[in-house]
Amino acid sequence: MERFRIPRGWILFLSVTLLLAACGGGGGSGGSSTPPDSNPDNLTNALTRVSNSICIAPSSPSSETSFIIQQAFPALEALSGLVGLYQSPDNNNIWYAVLQEGRVVQFNNLATATTLTEFIDISNQVRNQGEMGLLGLAFSPDFAINGEFYLSYNNNNASGESTISRFTSDGSLPVNTGTEEVVLTLSQSAGNHNGGHIAFGPDGMLYIGFGDGGGANDQFGHGQNTLSWHGAILRIDVRNVATYTVPPDNPFVGDPNVLDEIYAYGLRNPWQWSFDSETGNLWLGDVGQGSYEEVDIVNAGDNLGWPIMEGNSCFQSNNCDTTGLTLPVAEYDHNNGDCSISGGYVYRGSEEPNLSAHYIYGDFCTGNIWTTVEQPNNVFVTEPLLASGLSISGFAQSNTGEVYVLNYFGSAGNGIYKIASQNSGSSDNIPSTLSATGCFVSTADKTVAAPVVPYTVISELWSDGLEKERYFAIPDNSEIDLINNEDFEFPVGSILIKHFIFNGRYLETRLLMRHSNSWGGYAYEWNDNQDDATLLPGSTTIDTGTFIHTVPSRGQCFECHTGSANVSLGLETHQLNSDYLYPSSITANQLTALDEAGFTGFDTSVLSPVSMAAIDDFNQDLETRVRSYLHSNCSGCHRPGGPGSSIDLRLSTALADTGTCDQLPSNGDLGIANARLITPGDANRSIILARMNTLDNNRMPPVGSSVVDQTAIVEVSSWINGLSGCN
Repeated sequence: MERFRIPRGWILFLSVTLLLAACGGGGGSGGSSTPPDSNPDNLTNALTRVSNSICIAPSSPSSETSFIIQQAFPALEALSGLVGLYQSPDNNNIWYAVLQEGRVVQFNNLATATTLTEFIDISNQVRNQGEMGLLGLAFSPDFAINGEFYLSYNNNNASGESTISRFTSDGSLPVNTGTEEVVLTLSQSAGNHNGGHIAFGPDGMLYIGFGDGGGANDQFGHGQNTLSWHGAILRIDVRNVATYTVPPDNPFVGDPNVLDEIYAYGLRNPWQWSFDSETGNLWLGDVGQGSYEEVDIVNAGDNLGWPIMEGNSCFQSNNCDTTGLTLPVAEYDHNNGDCSISGGYVYRGSEEPNLSAHYIYGDFCTGNIWTTVEQPNNVFVTEPLLASGLSISGFAQSNTGEVYVLNYFGSAGNGIYKIASQNSGSSDNIPSTLSATGCFVSTADKTVAAPVVPYTVISELWSDGLEKERYFAIPDNSEIDLINNEDFEFPVGSILIKHFIFNGRYLETRLLMRHSNSWGGYAYEWNDNQDDATLLPGSTTIDTGTFIHTVPSRGQCFECHTGSANVSLGLETHQLNSDYLYPSSITANQLTALDEAGFTGFDTSVLSPVSMAAIDDFNQDLETRVRSYLHSNCSGCHRPGGPGSSIDLRLSTALADTGTCDQLPSNGDLGIANARLITPGDANRSIILARMNTLDNNRMPPVGSSVVDQTAIVEVSSWINGLSGCN
């Protein structure tokens, strides 16, 4: 599921990248630090919390859209790694949530639902790594009679083999895993592009989707190989047999050049697809590589074009032959940070009649949601629906036709949303100028309002060497919480601020705002007089005279500010465990000062942050400096649950456990012979360094940086060359 590739565009699934910050809330320089003062009586008085009624994020980013998302089950327990949500046939009262780790849990279909009940747990036989895991659930059309359902998962053998199995429920919970009957398996060549979605069609047949086997550029040659199940939709009959039979009306039965099970082929990574409950059409979201995401309507015998095409554009050459190919009915590009499609459903509910017959789908990286609807004469119209700010792992549809949005990184109450209409007509309520945000006394003097708190971080996120200034503000009667003893969680209404400065000239200021349902990222470009900055509607560039500085779009902010890192990035215990000279002229440890002033809802005295160091703080040891750099530049995505979770570049993770040391790249070797992600003793064979040292399409992220960090290249090279092994 290329939702966990490196952003959704990112190219999200580049197996290793140094992700550089796209928006506010991270980056900075600093030195080594000392632990927070554990003596509560030794107050520093460095920072005082001032009442804040002026620098507060609006409850929603805009009121001009006619649709919003709302928590569907606000009291429900957390659903970690949610990849699917289903109802069984003829039972509208229960939801079944599929968790990537290998569990299916159920809960009552009530807005007041609080409790999850184990339906089945096969986690001990599931390889839950990167895009692999438990990926699909399909109930038999006769489930109420025979108790049969099917799971699609990667088993925990060496190859992460894709497995489709039948299980049988006798009504007791949890379901006995001993009832498993393996229907079919497919070896996997890499850890991504597994597909894995399964569903019964209106014809009673079981449909199965597989990706092209992983890597980049269809490196295993599966897209157009019809003697492989990879890159294809299969159609099989599982009724009244131990495994399956091939339906005699499958489109390629009897063709020696095509496997009988194949219904359609030419797919890269079909991530979520569904049958229109009214027309029976199969709508599918196919994840693209670096440029386009596509929506397909799939019919028997179709060749969807990969890798000849990516979306409606040539991929293998500039003059491709589209004869015999079925092209998408809709597509979107990566220009605004979108990078990995999550297929959805055609709306057939009654609560939102304006959405009737519209296919609803979204992007994992940005949370943007669109609709595509068929008009007369085979014309398809696509329109943006809303910006959810979620990490959309998929959609769900109730038996009554209502559509739900699934949040992969959802906390308690924040995993499942419904789309709802609202009154429209007013304009965007994000202030059009920086001076109008309420966060500044004077933008001309660059002085912030009293409730706005300055901070710095120890290890910079590289932004072409620009100087940065950072601040945050939270509403009254709120506190900053802590996730996993590391990442800050800011309350609704919070604003994070970061200036970008070159040779004393303020180029832009980025604000991250915590709205009621999501975060929003906004960039303001400074005028020539340097007395104010204007809100930008999208991405732009600024010529510094030395290099071209890229300002990200609103969606592109969340290529780096991922939900897995809790969005704020630099505002975490490791980064803030350093001394800071506050406007009070008192120097104090930042964690201690925030605690004493009442900003944090946790006890900082019991924290044990990992020691960090800036890459250019040569008083610190090389390993700490390099691992800190990889943490601050990469771990926003490369961490458990992140879009690049096949590797883990957090500073707290031992090198041997990062998935990088002496590991083969899964997304291309960039022409480097015998390459590894990190090759101990040989930086020249290390993909991680190669991606740092290029400015072409292999550089990550695809936006936000146009200058190579030469200091980091030298230091990372020295570190890799000095490694004698992975321990």
